[in-house]
Amino acid sequence: MKIGCNCGATIFDSADYLPQKGHLIPDQDWFDVYDAIDDDVIDKVADGTLTKEAAYMKAREIIGSKARLMWQCVGCGSLYVDGRDGQLHGFVPATEETDRRVLAGRSK
Repeated sequence: MKIGCNCGATIFDSADYLPQKGHLIPDQDWFDVYDAIDDDVIDKVADGTLTKEAAYMKAREIIGSKARLMWQCVGCGSLYVDGRDGQLHGFVPATEETDRRVLAGRSK
């Protein structure tokens, strides 16, 4: 996938582990995710009704159902977020000093 940024740069989403891509879980959904993992994964593994392999997939399903994708332009720092309405929404940095790698993971 390619996103054309307003600055003229292109944001590429063609692989996993991209430093300009992230996942957003709204705070209003955050504890629902925890509760669903507790109820639908951990408790069921503990009582033997869910296998380890099925638990991995269920946890990913729970997180994926609440998360939205987001991308950052490395050129200008703008953020683009998949909205609840299915549309892509752009947000422009407040200053030129905005971190262009806000979605990048921690150094290992």
